[in-house]
Amino acid sequence: MTRLFAAVAAVLLIAAAAAAQTGLTGKWEGTTPNGAALALDLTVKEAALTGTLTREGQKFTIADGKVKDNTFSFKATINDKPDGFSGELKGNELRIWLDRQGPENAITMTRVKK
Repeated sequence: MTRLFAAVAAVLLIAAAAAAQTGLTGKWEGTTPNGAALALDLTVKEAALTGTLTREGQKFTIADGKVKDNTFSFKATINDKPDGFSGELKGNELRIWLDRQGPENAITMTRVKK
């Protein structure tokens, strides 16, 4: 009985981790403190994050994207300047920030409903 309980618990933990990672997949919208429209179109496969970041209509490819539990990071080159981004998924909201500015300057994005 103990083995069965342990096996069920392990499966539930793996399923919860997978759901958290795939929860990032989709389209997200938000606004920067400067009022610029920001959008993310994300895809998660295992621990890899790919997609695009769109700022004021300009699309930038996401590179070196990584996902761990409910947190993520990636790089994007905007106007010939590479920048690092980090964030976290909390329920139906995505908090994202420039690494050089830190999480205290995070913006909140919401999922685009189909």
